[in-house]
Amino acid sequence: MQIGVIIIGIVILALLGYLGKGFFLNADIPLALRIGVGVIGGGVLALVVRTIRARLTKIKTEESKEVEE
Repeated sequence: MQIGVIIIGIVILALLGYLGKGFFLNADIPLALRIGVGVIGGGVLALVVRTIRARLTKIKTEESKEVEE
């Protein structure tokens, strides 16, 4: 299950990188805006990764408690 999640995450990151390339390389968009969008996007990505890891840890903990009982 974890390998599937990792592969899906990599594909999503690749698609976002490909789609965001035009935005971040466009000289008509102010540098401050590009930096701001990048920082916000990185923060959202960090929150999503942290949430997924917490849920996977919770699932493992619940599975091990069921086995012990």
